Amino acid sequence: MMKSILSLTIAIALCAIHAAVATTVAIKELGQGGVLHRTSSSSSPTTSAGGVMSFWKSTHDADENGVTREYRTVQYPGMSVVTDLFSRPKGGIILGLTGPEVDLDSMPTVALLLQQEEAVTGHFYLAGNQGRKLMRHMNAPHLSSGEFIPLVKVKGKEVIVKEGNRLESLSVHIQDKKEAAAVDESIRLMIESVQEEAKKSGSTILLHVVVDQEEEDVARGRRRLVAVDDGTHRQLAENQGNNQNNNNQNNKQGQQQNQQGSYQIPGYYDDNNNFVTPFRTIFQIQYYNVVQWTALGLFTILFAANYMTMNMPLMPDTLLFGESAKMVAE
Repeated sequence: MMKSILSLTIAIALCAIHAAVATTVAIKELGQGGVLHRTSSSSSPTTSAGGVMSFWKSTHDADENGVTREYRTVQYPGMSVVTDLFSRPKGGIILGLTGPEVDLDSMPTVALLLQQEEAVTGHFYLAGNQGRKLMRHMNAPHLSSGEFIPLVKVKGKEVIVKEGNRLESLSVHIQDKKEAAAVDESIRLMIESVQEEAKKSGSTILLHVVVDQEEEDVARGRRRLVAVDDGTHRQLAENQGNNQNNNNQNNKQGQQQNQQGSYQIPGYYDDNNNFVTPFRTIFQIQYYNVVQWTALGLFTILFAANYMTMNMPLMPDTLLFGESAKMVAE
């Protein structure tokens, strides 16, 4: 009886711990910028691990080993941050922060990225403890703070030098507040260094910060985002009149529907756990049109050449019919 009660208590405690944890992904452009865009307010910042993976793979063309993907992955529809159709980043780096002492009070740089909407391009929010899962999918080495601090400087330099739009990744496990402060300082120095070098070269580097937080902290960040959106809507209402209020109400209803999970993305997962959807990207549309019209042009040229050959006037050839020999004999 006591064992059953103890097991039940442990199970409830574990459920409460997992329920109290959520994951935030902050995306920041370093350098020139302009490769990412925020979508309309009707797009919900809440997504899944598969949605974040689709965003990373659609934004970056190769992994940290420089292996280029044969096809560009389609990003999940309805996400709050999307890639530009024409501009691409030079590279990117993912920093995963896990551990019992990821204390934002001791990490002002990370706190700024997670809680200040103006400091980043956008945020993704995931329910549950998804940070380690995302980093495992990216094959990121899981390091201690002592290993992470010198290596993050190296990764910052490599992402500037290497070509091919690679996506580097690192994960650190933080044990105490002292380690948290040291990790935060190393991230700040790396951001400043990459920002300066990227501006000099006229390129853009994307920084992705993945942090497991308490639900309270995530909710605080969401409330700040909603407050910014509400302020924007009020300004638009003053300029455009009462019609905008109806649009805002529809947008809020769309957000509620997305958060409730009423919108389902059509598609399926293949054997490699890649999400496949019938929607076509701009790259696929362009490729199809280029191949189609090139093929039609070549077929037209071939048909015209054969047609002119078929109707070409024929005359006796002097060499073939012996005319030249007759002329020599005479």
